[in-house]
Amino acid sequence: PPAPARTRLSGVESAPAPRPTQNAQPPLRCAPLTPPAHLPEAMRSPLALPIALALLGCLRAASSSPAAAAWGAAGLPPRAEQGPLRLRGGVMWVGGGKQFNRTVDPDAHPEAAEDTFAPLRERLDCERRIKALQRKQGNKMRTNEIISLEEDSKFMVRAQHLLRTKSLSVDMTAAQNFQKYVVGELGLQQQRVGLMYGRVDGEGNAYCDVIYEPPQDGDAECYHLLEDPDAATVDRVAALMGMRKIGWVFTARGRKCILSGGDVVMACQMQELAEKECGFDFAKAWVSAVITRNDTTGAVVFEAYQVSDLAMEMHKRGVLKAPAGSNKGYARTTENVLVERKDSQKVDTDFFLNTVPIKTHTSTLFGNREGEFPVENRPGVVQNGFEVKHILKCHEEVPMSQALRDFHMLLFLAKETLDPVHDLPSLCKSVVSGEEPSPGHKSIIETLAQQPA
Repeated sequence: PPAPARTRLSGVESAPAPRPTQNAQPPLRCAPLTPPAHLPEAMRSPLALPIALALLGCLRAASSSPAAAAWGAAGLPPRAEQGPLRLRGGVMWVGGGKQFNRTVDPDAHPEAAEDTFAPLRERLDCERRIKALQRKQGNKMRTNEIISLEEDSKFMVRAQHLLRTKSLSVDMTAAQNFQKYVVGELGLQQQRVGLMYGRVDGEGNAYCDVIYEPPQDGDAECYHLLEDPDAATVDRVAALMGMRKIGWVFTARGRKCILSGGDVVMACQMQELAEKECGFDFAKAWVSAVITRNDTTGAVVFEAYQVSDLAMEMHKRGVLKAPAGSNKGYARTTENVLVERKDSQKVDTDFFLNTVPIKTHTSTLFGNREGEFPVENRPGVVQNGFEVKHILKCHEEVPMSQALRDFHMLLFLAKETLDPVHDLPSLCKSVVSGEEPSPGHKSIIETLAQQPA
């Protein structure tokens, strides 16, 4: 058959209409659904009916689910299962998205509540990236990226809320002995330092049982420590008695600051030395106690503090240093640090301190004694055999193992007569356990007590 002719409509050639085939069925056409006239105008929209049918299908599917059956049986709505809790720094964050419900995790470790080393890790990461860029581009090239990383790598001084030592408890006898000397006899006109020996329990509570005074030459303004030839002996006697060095105590005249810049640097030096000898877990409970007089009320104040991890890190890197002069309430830095978002090389010492609650207790070994052996390294104080005889006379009604429960007398015996390898461990074991010393040790001590003064 001839091809169908093309038609032209308004100057545009149109395609020919397809020729119908034989037995072809006409297409089905459905009449449009018209909503009833009694419905409101808002429901007579063309989209209202499809939306209603979709909602009806959802309701039918929900009614056939097992959760709906349990709901209907119990008469209560089903409780949505809570997803796993995400732990972020000792805090449970429930939910998702940008907003979280912040609740404290009661089972989290106290040190997990604040990651004090996170800023230090970020600073080290910036330093590594700066070095990598300098190796790639050269040391003389300063791009915007390097300048931005240098700003991010600065120490940001902020207060630390984490308290690694929960409390400090000082033996009543040791505290009164030291305070009576520095306040009663010296009148705080000669500043002194004492090293605290004791123990730290698993919850972070420190207990000071004895205070050892190293060689020193202080004045009215500040203390001055000297080299101690007996430091190793003191640590050994303390270790044999079940104690370790937990901090230091010092005196200060009335001043506006709590701890001066020199005090903060001294605390960092002592804690760093303890960390090098025994590790971070051993030295993290280091406490700094201060005895001073309130200028307003005239009362003697005995307080305890702890330096922050930021101060320790700045000291280890040589950034933190003591100011020129004593009793200054700030510390100097060798480079610019961010203090309240501003560059500075002068930092108030309050940023580096945490207050430690202080209390007293009675030591089971060294408390409730009738007599006290003279404390070493005090000006005008002499330790000799006559003082040993005096202690034995005051405690003649108790066994000798209890009469020897005086740390300063044991230290004197360790330096004068006892062999550090054989005699000292055996005698300290007898004192701790309450067993009677051997006849040889008794003879050595009684012979020393009979020597003339």
